[in-house]
Amino acid sequence: MYDGKVCASDEVAGSAPARQVRLAPLKDGLAPEKRALAEDLRRIFLVLGIGVRRYAARRFVDASSVTRYLNGERVPPWDFIEGLIAHVEEAKAPLTPEVRTALEELHRAALKSNPHGSEVQALQDKLAEADEETRRITTRQRALEEALEDRESRLATVRGQCRTLETQLEEQQLAHLGEVELWQGEYERLQEESGDLQEQVVYLQEALAVTRAELIAAEDRCHRLETKLETLQELGGDGPDDEGPPSLTVMLEEADRRYSVPQLVRAVGDLELRTRKAMASELVRSASQSRTIEEVAALLSALRQAGFDAHAQTALPAMVIVRSVDDTSALARELFREGLEEYVLILVQASVKFHQPEDVADLALALHRAGLPQHAEGLLGAAAVVRPVPDLVSVSLALAGGELDDASVTAMSAAADQRPVSDLVALSITLRDAWLIRHADALQQAVAAGRSASCVAEFVRSLSHHGLEQDAEAVFTQTQNRGVGHLIPLVQAFRDGRAWAVLFRAAECRSAEDIAVLISELYLTGRHQLAANLLVLTVRTRAADQIAELLEILDDMAPGSEAVMRAASRVLTPADAAELLTWLEHYGLSEPADALFRCTVHDELIGQAGIFLAVLAKAGSRYASQDVLCRHAGGMEVTPLASLLLALESAALTGHLQAVIHDRYAECPVLDVALLATRLHSTGGIGLRVERVLKRVVSHMVRVRSLTDQAALVGALRSVGLAAIADWLTAEALSAHGRPFKDQLKQEQTKHEQKVTSRTFWLPDRPRPRAARDSDDSRR
Repeated sequence: MYDGKVCASDEVAGSAPARQVRLAPLKDGLAPEKRALAEDLRRIFLVLGIGVRRYAARRFVDASSVTRYLNGERVPPWDFIEGLIAHVEEAKAPLTPEVRTALEELHRAALKSNPHGSEVQALQDKLAEADEETRRITTRQRALEEALEDRESRLATVRGQCRTLETQLEEQQLAHLGEVELWQGEYERLQEESGDLQEQVVYLQEALAVTRAELIAAEDRCHRLETKLETLQELGGDGPDDEGPPSLTVMLEEADRRYSVPQLVRAVGDLELRTRKAMASELVRSASQSRTIEEVAALLSALRQAGFDAHAQTALPAMVIVRSVDDTSALARELFREGLEEYVLILVQASVKFHQPEDVADLALALHRAGLPQHAEGLLGAAAVVRPVPDLVSVSLALAGGELDDASVTAMSAAADQRPVSDLVALSITLRDAWLIRHADALQQAVAAGRSASCVAEFVRSLSHHGLEQDAEAVFTQTQNRGVGHLIPLVQAFRDGRAWAVLFRAAECRSAEDIAVLISELYLTGRHQLAANLLVLTVRTRAADQIAELLEILDDMAPGSEAVMRAASRVLTPADAAELLTWLEHYGLSEPADALFRCTVHDELIGQAGIFLAVLAKAGSRYASQDVLCRHAGGMEVTPLASLLLALESAALTGHLQAVIHDRYAECPVLDVALLATRLHSTGGIGLRVERVLKRVVSHMVRVRSLTDQAALVGALRSVGLAAIADWLTAEALSAHGRPFKDQLKQEQTKHEQKVTSRTFWLPDRPRPRAARDSDDSRR
């Protein structure tokens, strides 16, 4: 700081003053900071070459104030120093940035030696920053208004264009309406013609297939006759008529009469070699429909071993259509014994597709009695998935009370897993109407245990819509027994009171870890209200150790227990927040209780905080005691403190309000009281609540603060534009102290005025040098 002073002095000394100006010597006992600043200011002032009185007139300030600034008795405001620098730069040469920086440091150091001046300067700096921010916001407001006006104009233009286009579109639609009707009729005519042609195509395709089969048979007969003719010509005689591969017709006739299984396989192989696969499949199909079950099973097994698996699989569905249920079950048993389980599955699939419901039930019983219970259950499960709802109910009715009753009940699980929700609702209603209660219960239990949360919610709502409230409640209760990962989407799927029911049951029955996961997930998905309510429900119903465990687990998860408490303070009602705090306090959980209290009383929603504090006081909570409130208020900034005072006033906690005011403003700087009044005034103007708090603050100042502080506060309030509050304080102080306060107030108001009895006031101005006068004339 000393270096900055030297730089300032040296630069100013570089220009000799225009005339000799004498200043009174500095007094002894000045603070080093004030003395250093005064010395530099005096050196700068002497450069001007004018007297104090003349400079005071130029600046429109009192000469005594300028004298005090230059003598170090008072620290001048920075704007005075800036003005002095500007006059020196105008008369001589500009100061370097280093010199200005040194003067600023000297000024700050001098202000620190005078707390009141430092506070005033800080307030002025804040006022300047606020004014700059106001101008910036005003400029931005004008820019936004212009942009808004431009966009509104463009919006009106675009809307006009849209209306024009809509009008044109309507005109075009009306113009083309007749053409559309004409083409619609033409389209319907072509559709009918297309249907007729499609039927003809199907008929011709069938006729072509028959003709091709006849052609194949004729070609085969020609080939056989050619071979036989060649053989006879070579041997010179007639051969037997049955040599060579027979035709398709002969094969089918012989297959029905006397062909053995090896011969059939050999005939299939011969046709396969001639690439006549359709004839081979037809041969196998014909044999399967006419032979005994044992022969069919042997034929299929032999075909499988010979590598003709495709022909065997083609014959099985046709056999299911034409053979009885007993034959189908017997064939399944024989195929299973031969190790052909794949063929058994084909039989089951074909039975599900082609059989009537009664035949499906009979086949399931036959399979079960034939020692194939797994295939019987598979048949019922497949039918439960693909058959229409009436068919499925018919199958269940046919098996009800029998040996496969349990299997048909179990098949409802397959339906619940794969059918759409609409089918499941219809099936559940139909089963109830048919008095298949066990089946309906099994279906609903499977839906509750296996389907997604959205499907369960849709199923429950549909049951309620159809009047099955009891079934809906049963499904809703059962689905809540699943893992915690199912509960979160379940809460999101329900938009009514069932969501709260899920949370209430979770709070009662779930472990602390599950509840912590629920609260965390609900918070992270933006459902802060649900997370806070689950926390409240849990605290109401659990023991202290479980609540402590829950909060400890929450601390290890995102976002942490404090964030949950912060959200609870925002979304809970004041009464619920106070109840939650009371429970936490009762359990000895001080850290989360402190977090909840701090977040709530720091909120600027004054009415909410007031209700919160009133409920706490009524419950006897220590957080509503005066010492706790004073401790919290001691660390608050002025904005949340003003909100707290207004909240205490709203809660009618007069004693607590007085205690906080006394604790915070009994010995603080006067500027802090002015800042509080400014904040209170900006919060609610001069409303009744704000007025009562301000009057309490004023009364407190009159009772406990000195007359000097009271008079200074009057001036500070007027300087920040709070004249009405300053008048209240003046009236209170005059009523309490009378003449002493009046004298102190007058002294405070006139301490910066020039005294006419001062010797310096009457000293004549010294003549200025000619160079200075010429400089003033040239500027004029």
